[in-house]
Amino acid sequence: MQISYEKLVVDEYSLFHHQQFIQSRFTSPFHMHDEFELIVIVKSHGKLYVGNNVTNFSAGDLFLFAPGLPHCFYNTRGYENGEIPAHAVVVFFKRDFLGDKFYDKTEASQLNRLIRKSEYGIQFFNISKTLINRIITLNQKKNLEKLGEFLLVLNELAGKKTIQLLSNSENSLTAASLNESRVIHDVYKYVAENFQKEVTFSGAAAVANMQKSAFCRYFKRKTKKKFTEFVNETRIMHARKLLAETDKTVIEVAFECGYDNTSYFNRQFKLYCQMSPKVFREQISQK
Repeated sequence: MQISYEKLVVDEYSLFHHQQFIQSRFTSPFHMHDEFELIVIVKSHGKLYVGNNVTNFSAGDLFLFAPGLPHCFYNTRGYENGEIPAHAVVVFFKRDFLGDKFYDKTEASQLNRLIRKSEYGIQFFNISKTLINRIITLNQKKNLEKLGEFLLVLNELAGKKTIQLLSNSENSLTAASLNESRVIHDVYKYVAENFQKEVTFSGAAAVANMQKSAFCRYFKRKTKKKFTEFVNETRIMHARKLLAETDKTVIEVAFECGYDNTSYFNRQFKLYCQMSPKVFREQISQK
């Protein structure tokens, strides 16, 4: 499998394309396309890889990706054995879907700023259930009412202050830097499915079909980070989720994230989060 460029099959006469994905687990590879992607996670949880960064995703999350930004949603191994299918609703649209000069207009200036930020990938926070439902049911609207509803959704998102940029201009992966990267998708998948147990250089190198030394150099060159840094980042993101959403002890969280040494887990957590797991949980509880 390659880091794939997806040519979406959409109605060329429509201004935007609304689509539902319901699967036992998300199966799309690490990919990019020519359209903006506004996606609601209706049901599912796992790890989202954007460029060379990783974050958690779960039901109710909302993201916006610009054209050419590689991304993929991975469920943890065995997700399909549960009773809840992976379900997402996506709206695809071109930058010029309302004309070449649309974003130059005064009324579109706020939306233009949002569109620019989406080049890094955006996660929206504090999104109301009403807004989520408007996106999910967008396809039930007809004619200009459908367009008007979509513009109102974009307008509300453009005014959101509680957002997080998911990648950055210095190390985000681009179409040019991914043109040969079958390896990245396979390694990302390997880490996403195995981070809760042992993840090794040998295992990753085997997935990449490379010698260990060659793989280390390749991964660092492609992602601007060491493989061990990437694995720790994936594990710490999962630890944040467990600390925030469960009553598991710090020791239990460490073991569930693949750490057999609590002291090392604490050091890595503080390195990535600038605070200890205990302080992180206390701050989450206060919020």
